[in-house]
Order: sequence, then structure tokens, then C-alpha cells
Amino acid sequence: MTPNSIAFIEPGPNLVQFLAAVGERLAPTHRAVFFSTRVKSRSLLRRLGQEVLPQSVSARTAKPALELDTEALLARLRKTGDRALVERQSPALFQLAGKIDAFLDQVEPAGIFLWNGSGLTAAIADQLASRRGIPRLFAENGYLPNTLQIDPEGVNAFASIGRELDLDEIRAQIYSQDQIQEFEILLADYRGGRPPRRSPPPGGRVRPSPLAYLIQAWNDWGERDARIQANRLIPREIPSLPERFVFFPLQVRSDSQLTIHSPIYANRLDQAIADVRAALSRVAPQLRLVVKLHPADLDKTDYDPLAESYPDLIWVGGGDVRPLLQRAECVVTVNSTVGIEGLIFDTPVVTLGNNFYVRQGLVHPVTERDQLASRLTQALTQPPDRELIQQYLRYLYFHAFVRAHWRDYSPASLDNLAQRIQRMVEG
Repeated sequence: MTPNSIAFIEPGPNLVQFLAAVGERLAPTHRAVFFSTRVKSRSLLRRLGQEVLPQSVSARTAKPALELDTEALLARLRKTGDRALVERQSPALFQLAGKIDAFLDQVEPAGIFLWNGSGLTAAIADQLASRRGIPRLFAENGYLPNTLQIDPEGVNAFASIGRELDLDEIRAQIYSQDQIQEFEILLADYRGGRPPRRSPPPGGRVRPSPLAYLIQAWNDWGERDARIQANRLIPREIPSLPERFVFFPLQVRSDSQLTIHSPIYANRLDQAIADVRAALSRVAPQLRLVVKLHPADLDKTDYDPLAESYPDLIWVGGGDVRPLLQRAECVVTVNSTVGIEGLIFDTPVVTLGNNFYVRQGLVHPVTERDQLASRLTQALTQPPDRELIQQYLRYLYFHAFVRAHWRDYSPASLDNLAQRIQRMVEG
């Protein structure tokens, strides 16, 4: 029997070796094939003995006889440069679409695996595969230790996680004592700062060729985010904290969570900070607001002007988020993973954007700016429903997420993801 193909679309260099190992676990019913235009990823795939298409990245194709739904593409894309290619109908857009279209015709995959789905290649592949009726498997880091999301509709706010169940059904789920104990150990390790156990690749980490590094560095030169001298007024370590405070962890301003899934503020975090500060001063003036910068945004976005404008806020540039989550009266987030981490610490959570966990009863969702004060009041005065939260977190761990991670090459991690992929494409 000829195995069906699972197409892994444009995996980043950090993912390639892990996904190649997962691909080996798909046999004998399925085989992995890879589509990549990234120099380092292609080099890694070749070194790992994997099939990679297109055979030549530089080969040009005529504009394909297909129409792209540009509005649907724009709704998925995170990067400004990718959006610009679509908006001006760039020839490069159609060259890439032609390569993907030819790849799907050649391989006829049983399913395609897309990491995140907000890149241009992934968004085009999603659209072209949908027209063919090919299942799409969107993946991303999970929100619990050593987990991954994998969903047929997307990740984060696009995900279908829990959509078919109301919270009462999630509350009624039954778990064995062994499962409850396993999960409690997982959460205790997270709260205690103990990292999850992960197995390295059995033969060691494979690296791209030196030439691939050089070519990729050259290609990235014009696209890299500008580095700025920023946040000099904000301490890198957690300063002395007041007895009572509200915690607002920021996110990377270019991340798809903000550019796509934040309908109120988008990535205007300065406005979000101002609104949270104003609302808190009205409903709980005795509480201080602690604002923590995202570590990946320290040299990309300068918050010094805001720190000067709002000296009453406590600014944090680095350090472990867990002590802040443990001590905060409540957490305010747009839609980040920290919302789930707040639930782990039984800390009330106010959300300003969309995500699969943004559900009334679990968190306090803000859908209009004028709701912020009332939602803060609810979070600060109503005890969280701890039984429901525990059941929801168990549901994520045992049902929604895959107990696997791209840094964990243990047999269980590889098998868990391979088996989930097979179940999803087989229906």
C-alpha cells in the first residue's frame, strides 16, 4: 500500500528536526513531505534525508490560472511586508502561489501541517488546500507545559478548542485519580519554576550548512526588525512591589495575537495601558498597576515615554512572571498565554482581546472600551470559580492540546503528535 502524504508547509529551522522525527512515526500509513522556501530549513531537511520541494526556490513560474481571496489572506497575515505583497498584488505573491499550487497537485496530500498559519506561505497553502478539500492542521505552542495546539481551523482565537462544549459540559468531564494526580504534579512543577523534562534528539542536534546561515543572514538583512536603544528607564529586574497590585503583562507588538486577534486595541498597547490605568484609578485607586514588558520586545518598542508620562505605574523589564502572577489581585492581558497562567495561579483574569479561552465564567472579557471599569470591578470583587477553572485546564491538557513539544524528542512526545495528526486527517 502506498502511504498517503502529510505535507509540512514552511516549517521554521527550530521545528524541522522535530517534525522530521514525527514524520518517521507516521509510517506505514502516511509519509512526510516538506514544502519550504527557507534556506536554513531546506539545508536541514537535506541533511536529515527528507524530501523537500520545490526543487528550486529561485525557479520562476508564470502567474497561475487561479484567483486568490486577498481579503481572506489579509485576515490571516501578521507581517506588514506580507500584507503589502497582497495589497499591491505583487508578482512575488503569484510566484509563491504558483509553487504551492504545483506542489499540492504533485503531492496530493491527505493533510497539510501549518505552524501558526499567519505567514504568507501558510495562508496561501491554507486557501489552496481548502479549495481541494484537503484537511488543514494548524499547530502552535500549547498554553500548558510540554503541550502543543493542533486544530483544524487555526490557532489561538481562530482555534475551535472547546467550541462544541459549553462550560457546564466541561465542568462535568470525569478524570481518573491518576490523571488528576498527574495534572497536579504538572501544575506544581510549573508554579515552583521546575522546567518540564525533555529528551534531546537521539543523534544530537543537526545544524544547517554554514553557507545556509550566510545566505539566510543576507536575505533577512532587509526584513529584520529595527533594533533601537529603548527602555532605559525600565529596570530589567523585578523591583520592590507594593502589597496589592494589578498586573498587566505586555505582548510583542508585531505578534499575530495583537495584529489579528485584538479588535479593540490592535497593537496600540500605549492606549491599552492608559485605559487600564484610568479604569483602575476609578474602581480601585488603592491598587498600583504593574506593567511588564515582553522579553522579545525590549529592543523593538520603546516604553520610556510612557514610563515618564505615568510615573505612578511600576514598570518591569524582565524577570520571572510567576511571582507577579502569584501576588497580583488580578491579571489584565489582551489575549496572551499569561491569561492561562493566571488561571493556574487562581488569579482573576481580565481580557482585552480574543482567544479560545476568553469565555465568560473563566475570565472577564472586555469587548468594548467602556466595559473595562466594570470588568475590573468584577475581577477584583468576585472570587474565581476554582472548580470550573481546574476542570477547564484539565480539559485543555487531556483533550484539546497534544502532550508533545518540539523541544522534546521522547517517544511519547513524537508518538502523541504523530497519532493526533493521523486521527485528524483520517476524520
